Order: sequence, then C-alpha cells, then structure tokens
Amino acid sequence: MTSQLDNPSSWATGNDAPTEKQKAFLTTLAADKDAPLDPSSMNKSEASSKINELKNAESKSPGAAAAGAPIQNPDTWTTGEEQATGKQTGYIAAMAREAGEKVETGGMGKTEASKTIGALKEKTGM
Repeated sequence: MTSQLDNPSSWATGNDAPTEKQKAFLTTLAADKDAPLDPSSMNKSEASSKINELKNAESKSPGAAAAGAPIQNPDTWTTGEEQATGKQTGYIAAMAREAGEKVETGGMGKTEASKTIGALKEKTGM
C-alpha cells in the first residue's frame, strides 16, 4: 500500500520551495554522485523525488561511503543532538531484535542513533 508520503507530487506543500535541509542534502548527494543540479530551482516535491533518485544512484566519487553509510559524518550534524527520529528508533528496535539485543533509545539523539544503526547493521547484515 502506498501512502501519501511515498508520493511527493500529492503533497499539499509540494509546490512550495524546498526546505533548507532538502537543499543542503541535495547539494551533498549531488556532489557525491557527480550529478550537478540547482536545488533552488526545484519545489519540495521535486527535491524529495531527486533525493530518492540520488540516494539510489551509484556513487561517482572516489572513496565514497559504502551503500547505506551516512553521507556525512554524524558527529558533524547540526541536528545531531536533537531527539532521534521515529524512523531511527524503529530501525534500531528491528535490528536489535534481529541481533538478540536490547537497545534503549529513550533520550537518544540523532547522532547516537545513527552510530547505533551502523553498529547493528554490521552485526545483523541488514
């Protein structure tokens, strides 16, 4: 079943300018994938679709991060101390179950969650 979140063109705010986070992430992805683009010429819907496209594209940069690895070092994230997202904590819970571990995510920040996900990915191969 496809939700509205999976279809950016149906978003009520899809025609608005992309967020600063979208523009920054697109710039980083585009550089990693050697795909020049101008995020400021896109709307939110287009930016979201392009992010998904670039995330799934093969990296063109030498020494680029492995598939699934963070594009940027989590220690440098400006939002790293903010509360971990629901997706992060859900992913941690699923992988912790697979690894037979108990991981407490209450009060975990985004940076710590990203690092925990990386460690669990190595353990579980997920």
